[in-house]
Amino acid sequence: MPGRLRAEKEGAIGWLVLDNPGRLNAISSEMWRGFPKSMAQFDADPEVRVVILRGEGVKAFAAGADISEFDKARETSDKVNAYDSLLDEALHALQGSDKPVISMIRGYCMGGGVEISLACDLRYCSEDAQFAIPAARLGLGYGTEGTKRLVETVGHANAREIFFTGRRYSAAEALAIGLVHRVLPVAGLEAFVRETAAGIADNAPLTIAASKTLIEEFVRPTGEPDIARGLAAIERCAVSEDYLEGRKAFMEKRKPRFHGR
Repeated sequence: MPGRLRAEKEGAIGWLVLDNPGRLNAISSEMWRGFPKSMAQFDADPEVRVVILRGEGVKAFAAGADISEFDKARETSDKVNAYDSLLDEALHALQGSDKPVISMIRGYCMGGGVEISLACDLRYCSEDAQFAIPAARLGLGYGTEGTKRLVETVGHANAREIFFTGRRYSAAEALAIGLVHRVLPVAGLEAFVRETAAGIADNAPLTIAASKTLIEEFVRPTGEPDIARGLAAIERCAVSEDYLEGRKAFMEKRKPRFHGR
């Protein structure tokens, strides 16, 4: 049976779970297809403020795309293009969401696992995490958007080494080059990610959405940034009930209660 992408809701947090532990959470075509649908559901739910992506079990976040499918899924140029489009749709679902997405990385994070984590806004990993992009050992070309996102995240010098050597990087090395935001003890990873997500969920969702919109425009893979789209998001904040609530709470020296409107 191919793996599945589980979507679960827990209060203000939406969980996306890469559920294929028998293959170290290798991402099957069916799992890639699940991202747009699952993120659309979270995007439409005003109660969900943050999404966390994790792998099932403790051994891996994701060992990459499911290579066992490649003989059929990537046997012709047309099929390669179709498969790459499937990945792009999954990445766009995360990048294009107004809601922040956090990768909680435990164990192996390889190839397509790195790519999907780079489509998230924040990446936190445990001390036992390992990272690699072994495309050069498989003879395949890594995706355009994944490559661009990696260069933007770690710089072109580090990206060259990651791609050319295909070697594994420890959690400490990943932190040193900016691939992850923070490394946590294994036992403390989930608690930290939950606490971080809860703090984000308490903030003004329209402000976060405006910030994410502008950031994504500045790192878009092609064309000029759509500044007007970002300015519209800022204007939406300026005329929102949340902006009034934020000012009122500040003057009253209390915690604001934001509703995303």
